[in-house]
Amino acid sequence: MVSDEVLTQQVTRGNLSAFEELVERYKKLIFTIVYRIIGHYQEAEDITQEVFLTVFEKLYQFDSGKKFKPWIQRIAINTTITALRKKQKVINISYDENLEKDFNLNASSKIPDPQTEVEKQELQAEINSALQGLNDGYRIILVMRYQMDLNNSEISDILNVSREIVEVRLHRARKALRKSVVEKWTARGLKDELPAIL
Repeated sequence: MVSDEVLTQQVTRGNLSAFEELVERYKKLIFTIVYRIIGHYQEAEDITQEVFLTVFEKLYQFDSGKKFKPWIQRIAINTTITALRKKQKVINISYDENLEKDFNLNASSKIPDPQTEVEKQELQAEINSALQGLNDGYRIILVMRYQMDLNNSEISDILNVSREIVEVRLHRARKALRKSVVEKWTARGLKDELPAIL
């Protein structure tokens, strides 16, 4: 199979079928990235198309000595961030088990305790609500880390920043998320019942 990097060279020489192959390889991944950040199917489809238009227009800037995947992921995330800022939307993101695992929300017992399950669902709702109130930068990095299950090195490649910066931003994002959740639980008189989520 021809590598992504060879295909990019072919595209820059005018081979449109090579670009179609790149689209075929990456359309599902790019849509998934956009959808997890945006949370709306139709908008995610529109932004995905915009991503590929941008890729086509900027492909001459791609360094074929590097990997194509982080480059296109970076474009997808930046395009999505730009769309968020233009529309100033509040995004609903449904987190999966990966976030639950990281935030230690799983009950230690295999048999679910009804009370524990209710509390866990309440906390999950609080986390999702708090997430909506975070700034785009924090929300994006939390989505990348816990929704897309990317490690810090992968995030640093996509955002084109150092791993240390990713670690700092992730720490601050988690801290901001925790602060928001703690404030809500404190207002409801439940601070002492709050699990160690961060």
